[in-house]
Amino acid sequence: MHRFILFFLIFSGMFTAISVVHAQKADSSFAIPKAYPHYGSFHDMEQGMNNLKTVDTGLYQMQKYDPGYLHNLGSPGTPAFQQVWDPFKTSGFDLGFHQFDLYKISDENMNFYNTQNPYANFFYVQGDKDFQAFSGTFAQNLKPYLNYSVHFNLMNTNAGYYDPQITSLGSFDLNTWYQSPDSRYMLMAGAVFNKFAADENGGIISDSTFKNSSLSNRTLLPVNLGAYSLEPTQPTGAKQTYLEDFITVRQYYRTGPVSAIKIHDTDSLATKIMRPEYFISHSFQYHITKYSYNDSFATAPFAYSLVDRFHSTDNYQAEAFTDQIAIGHAVFNHPVQVNKKIDSSAMLKNALFWQAFIKYTYINASQNVRQLSDIEHYDNTSLGFELSDYRRFGFDLSGEYFIEGYNQFDYLLNAHLYAPFIRHFLPQFNVDVKIQQAAPSYTDMLYYGNHFIWGNDFQKSKYESLNAYFSDIYGFKLGVSFITASDLIYYDTLAMPHQDHGNVDFANIFVNKQFNIGTHIHLLNNITFQKPLAGGYDVRVPEWLIRTSYFYDHYLFKHAVLLQAGFDFSYNSAYYGYGYMPEISKFYVQDKIRIGNYQVFDVWVTAKIKRLNAFLKIEHVNEGLSGNWYFLAPHYPMYPTVLRFGIKWSFYN
Repeated sequence: MHRFILFFLIFSGMFTAISVVHAQKADSSFAIPKAYPHYGSFHDMEQGMNNLKTVDTGLYQMQKYDPGYLHNLGSPGTPAFQQVWDPFKTSGFDLGFHQFDLYKISDENMNFYNTQNPYANFFYVQGDKDFQAFSGTFAQNLKPYLNYSVHFNLMNTNAGYYDPQITSLGSFDLNTWYQSPDSRYMLMAGAVFNKFAADENGGIISDSTFKNSSLSNRTLLPVNLGAYSLEPTQPTGAKQTYLEDFITVRQYYRTGPVSAIKIHDTDSLATKIMRPEYFISHSFQYHITKYSYNDSFATAPFAYSLVDRFHSTDNYQAEAFTDQIAIGHAVFNHPVQVNKKIDSSAMLKNALFWQAFIKYTYINASQNVRQLSDIEHYDNTSLGFELSDYRRFGFDLSGEYFIEGYNQFDYLLNAHLYAPFIRHFLPQFNVDVKIQQAAPSYTDMLYYGNHFIWGNDFQKSKYESLNAYFSDIYGFKLGVSFITASDLIYYDTLAMPHQDHGNVDFANIFVNKQFNIGTHIHLLNNITFQKPLAGGYDVRVPEWLIRTSYFYDHYLFKHAVLLQAGFDFSYNSAYYGYGYMPEISKFYVQDKIRIGNYQVFDVWVTAKIKRLNAFLKIEHVNEGLSGNWYFLAPHYPMYPTVLRFGIKWSFYN
């Protein structure tokens, strides 16, 4: 074991012995009791408004604004990769591009809101190299049974450290829900628009030159694609653009009696609430995905040009039209008002939810590069179910099976079981089981590009996982998971898709825990150890992955200001990390360059003044102290020491 890891585990264990067991609670400071804005996904709303979560206005880890930090290509908004192995796929047709999954809004993670008063939240971050990130949310209940909300995420880097490195990420969603006054009918509709663009520089040409240099202007380092490429008089202008949009409409008609209950014993009047009964629903979705790559005079890192040696214009697209009909049983509650305030205490928790559905999807898929093109049409039909019970001993089961189409004979089964264990110590024991058989993606099977062309006849891949862990409501997790994969598709050392017909067995041990020393010192620890038990040549992730945040907080000026100051520490052990191939935007197996075994420290301070939160952060403060070998992927160094600051402002009454 690396001696640093051993020291860190001993250090964390010492704090464990003297720490307070419970974690710091997130701040939820609202001026009006029982007027909290609530939010949730399509699935949460489908199960009843009692499943919505309460928005939080606290300082909790607000300095972590970039979801791709330390596992991208060295600049915010660049393609990102996994550091904890998870081979499972979203069921159904897949075009095959996932480099921006961490940043995008989808129909699954889009949030609906339910709030008494208009609610708004804005978050702005700025830093070196003209980096800017801006996100915002606005939600309003026009009536107790009608809401609309708008949400957007923007991230731009207008200048890079290794030219060219400009990125532009934009995600926007608009949604609404309506529930009839008698709770019989409900409509949810949402539209999501994602557009991501990034320059491709192909990485620096010489890693050793970077490690041994002390350049103050890193844009002068030669890169494989760009103004300082092997042909500096011929800038390639290499760039990728990725677009993914969703338009979704879901309608529900509910049956069952409406009963009168009293919210409080002292109430003189009763409120009418629908009791658990049945529903029938219809859903329609339009989903479009587009990916394009363009370059001029590109040579390295490509072996050669296949179609046009002067210019690449590669385009890939998939459109899907989905209809779904379902029947089910759930608890449905009308938004209750108490003295003109929404009262979540009147919401009855779901005892039993089930639904069964049939889904049909019509798919158009195409790709073209100059005279090479392919157009395909597919029909997917699947059957599925969901069954859950949220009482003291709970479970959640779901599954989907494809009976025809591109994904015929694919299936996905999920099971989550939980039970109380030792109160105040290991409160809940959880078991997750997941089994999947999945067809290869469209571009894994066939790809026409200026620098890559292939046609494959791959078999379906199979994945199985068992995950057992203890957890509590404060984010504590301690557990182990086992994953088995067969017929795994990966990209080999030539960045070409390959299928491993053997088995990969993989184990993962993890602990996430916050410890408090007294009331002011807080230690957040996230530690993962992962390793293939058999096979695993095609799985490239670090064995040790450590993310911590240690900070001190204190109220000032008679509790008018909450101040936090601390540092974040990140480490992963050395490994042969994935290489990155620009045209196909894929991470591939390579055996020449080891990355990792490097510590990153970020120092920060945050403050909360009423509804205004702010942070000041110095990232990679230890840059250069132990050499220039801080690569996130081969040929892609992370950025040097930078200063970022941000403000977050909430309005909710």
